[in-house]
Amino acid sequence: MIITTAGRASSPLSLKAKKLAKQYGFLYKERNSESIEAMKNQLQEHIIVVAKNGLFISPLNSSTRLFFHPNLAMVRAKRVLKGEHDPLIQTAKLKEGMKFLDCTLGLASDSIIASLAVGTSGAVTGLEGNDLLYLLAREGLKDFSTANREIDTAMKRINVVNIDHLEYLRQTPDKSYDVVYFDPMFQEAIESSSGINSIREQALWTDISSEVITEAKRVARQCILMKDYYKSARFKRLGFTQHIRKTSLFHYGTIELL
Repeated sequence: MIITTAGRASSPLSLKAKKLAKQYGFLYKERNSESIEAMKNQLQEHIIVVAKNGLFISPLNSSTRLFFHPNLAMVRAKRVLKGEHDPLIQTAKLKEGMKFLDCTLGLASDSIIASLAVGTSGAVTGLEGNDLLYLLAREGLKDFSTANREIDTAMKRINVVNIDHLEYLRQTPDKSYDVVYFDPMFQEAIESSSGINSIREQALWTDISSEVITEAKRVARQCILMKDYYKSARFKRLGFTQHIRKTSLFHYGTIELL
């Protein structure tokens, strides 16, 4: 991957881009008024662009620009702060002080809600195996401002790890987390979910295997939680109890361990 700056880069932007390149081990390249498409064609690499209002990624074989934004998580978070119901919190029985492991972080929508629920005395760890999404999530959670201090603080508390979830689970001691969560990419596209569709091309398509679930049962204390398309065969195949939500295209499933 190549890191560069927006077309008219100030000195602070260039310094930030160089710092990120060093931190993540990517190559920094001066923009020199060259278009992003021209850079991709010449270098045959994904291009990370540091701009005034944040960074975005232009994948090599896609015209889509990927950037971090909490989207619906912000709406959900505001409802949670008002004391309203959230299905993830309710289904996982999340409470202050609990430890939550998100094995499929993506752009961290559900981890933001979990972080609000477990509070400052709890902990949320998010695993992302895709380098592009890892960079977006880690930098976005750290730098994005929602103008709500409680939500911003909850975002910053999430520990983002660049690793395959099976590898992480294998090296994690027994009963390390209260809840282990999976949100695998749906096999069926959901047209109304633009947030999901925007990252489908870049997400890792590794399915949830029986070995993953076996490791998750060892690592979790309270339950394993999965979100999937309502017609998904994964619920039955992996032993989840599916929680029907008549008005939603996705359902949660749980494997209770207590």
